Order: sequence, then structure tokens, then C-alpha cells
Amino acid sequence: MSDDLLFKKLNFKSRRGMKETTFIVKKFIDGFSSMNKQQKDELWLLLELNDQELFDLIFKKKDQFAERFPHLKNFAN
Repeated sequence: MSDDLLFKKLNFKSRRGMKETTFIVKKFIDGFSSMNKQQKDELWLLLELNDQELFDLIFKKKDQFAERFPHLKNFAN
């Protein structure tokens, strides 16, 4: 899949039901152009999570986030 197509799909998937998760996911999307393949793959997996799982990983279970998405942790700041 080309980066342009992947970006469009990820951008569409970044529209979340919770404003907190939408805000965080948009930060990941903003860094898309500087991501390598591993980071883009992890971002895809991250966006497959439902809002509550995503919220919990980012705000409550930061250690688990770093374990599951080690290549994205720099974008979570």
C-alpha cells in the first residue's frame, strides 16, 4: 500500500468517538511523514483498538502502551 493511501486510511480511522482519543490520535497522524514502516504498522494496529482501550493504554496503562507499541512511544508525548 502506498504511503498516500495508507495516510488517507489512517486519517479516516483517526476520527474517534471520544475527543480525548481523537486529540491524541491526531498527534500520531501529524507525525506520519517522519515514521518508518514499523511505526506505521504499529499505528495501524493502534487505530484498530476501540476508544476505551485506546484511552486506557494512553492515559492509564502507559507501561502497557510502551510494551505493545514500542516504536510509537516517542509520538505519544
